[in-house]
Amino acid sequence: MKKNIIINGINSESQILYEELLNHGLDDVVFIDSNKELVSNLNYKSENLIAYSGNCISPEFLEFIGINRENSQTIFVAMTDSDPSNLISCEIAKLKYELSEVVSIVNNRENLPLFNAYGINELVLKEKSITELILNTAGVSLPIRLMNIQSKGTSVWSIKIPPRSSIIGNDISKLKIPFRAIILGKIDNKGNPFQATENIDIEEDDTVLIISSNRNEESMTRFFQGKDNG
Repeated sequence: MKKNIIINGINSESQILYEELLNHGLDDVVFIDSNKELVSNLNYKSENLIAYSGNCISPEFLEFIGINRENSQTIFVAMTDSDPSNLISCEIAKLKYELSEVVSIVNNRENLPLFNAYGINELVLKEKSITELILNTAGVSLPIRLMNIQSKGTSVWSIKIPPRSSIIGNDISKLKIPFRAIILGKIDNKGNPFQATENIDIEEDDTVLIISSNRNEESMTRFFQGKDNG
């Protein structure tokens, strides 16, 4: 199902996240903020109207910006500098609109148990990157660098095969990669390992192990999403 993303809070971190989402083809994104100046400045810099000023706990406002849109799955992301605001807006998204994909920044580590107590479990501390969590929530699977190989700019990577990737069903031993890399094998969703030389199909939620240049990280992401393999 199509994803739409609502980001509560306009700041440098949320704008960096927005650029990363665009880079991965997730362009159905809107910002909300109570600061009219921040909203106006962001819209001025953008080609389209992407930011709206309003009360993040108002059902009328949230429905206006599409929190309960039909034929789309909403991801609600709270990124304000206020933990109370983040928590309350996430609670409304989770309880009133029954969203299963609710993510929040936690500014103060001491507030983590409070978020957990209210059932908000997709949490990122302020100093950590939220990008990978959001992309994975949205169905984009990023390669994870497991080990650098000396100082050659090459690493061992793992990447989880997301649903609807068009490489699902391909024989791993015959997979043609459009960049220089060595496939070591895969681990299925039950934890069983398979070598790349075995004639076995790639399935959803498999984790593929690969050796490739660090420069190919973006190419790996696109390919294993199934977008660059024909």
